[in-house]
Amino acid sequence: MTESKDTKQKLLKKQDMILIAVILAAAVLLFLGAKLMHKSPAEIVEVSVDGKVVEILDLAKDQELTIDSVSGGTNHLIIKDREAWVSEATCPDKICVHQGKIHLDGEIIVCLPNKMTAQIKSRK
Repeated sequence: MTESKDTKQKLLKKQDMILIAVILAAAVLLFLGAKLMHKSPAEIVEVSVDGKVVEILDLAKDQELTIDSVSGGTNHLIIKDREAWVSEATCPDKICVHQGKIHLDGEIIVCLPNKMTAQIKSRK
């Protein structure tokens, strides 16, 4: 009976090691994929309201902008030191404000109540 337990324990350990190796490989692949996705230099912020582009702003220029939504709300977007963030919003949840600063190609700030997005892009 002890041989059976030993065999099961060895098998379990082997399966554990395989699982750990698969998880580590997946983590490495995800990390490399994220790095490749952000390899273009971030140069502009594309601001959209209700799916329509309303502004294209240069990340190299420090500026502030109030974006009016179709529902009457507003978002205050700041671009400074090649980063963009929403400092104030009239939406009830303020998720867009809490998203913080973005600066990498592909990053996006979304305000669903005001239907506003601000996405970092390269000039391609």
